[in-house]
Amino acid sequence: MGKVIQFPFGKNPEGEKKEKGKDKETETLNEKDFQELIEPFREGLRTLYPSQVKDVKGIIGLGEKYGDEKFVVGLLVWEHLKYDYPLVSSFVAVFKGNRLEKISFLEAKNNYWDWKLLVKTYKDRFNTEELIKGLFQLKEKFSRGEL
Repeated sequence: MGKVIQFPFGKNPEGEKKEKGKDKETETLNEKDFQELIEPFREGLRTLYPSQVKDVKGIIGLGEKYGDEKFVVGLLVWEHLKYDYPLVSSFVAVFKGNRLEKISFLEAKNNYWDWKLLVKTYKDRFNTEELIKGLFQLKEKFSRGEL
């Protein structure tokens, strides 16, 4: 269901943790973390978009966690209530605990939250600009059929 894509900035030579000058440390999300996000995605999207989202099929992405917060970017494979085939959307999402707090779809005209604002807002805790670069690389690979 979830797939972790490692980009060069995703690995720290001294390990998975990166010091941010704070009490807590930012950690790269692993495959298990992504598996645990499937159900919160499903519940959160059905709550936010009840007339559109039928089901969430999977996530391909990358992200980081800082305490109980997770900043995740990637491609979401989901089923729309009106279509018989799955759709793929690129997203920026913030989770608190195991709850979807904020999500922005890059292709959508109307979002509850602007993805660019999310990147700016959370850059003090997460490597948001690097994650967004990784998202664009991921979208490119997906469009070429390399994933």
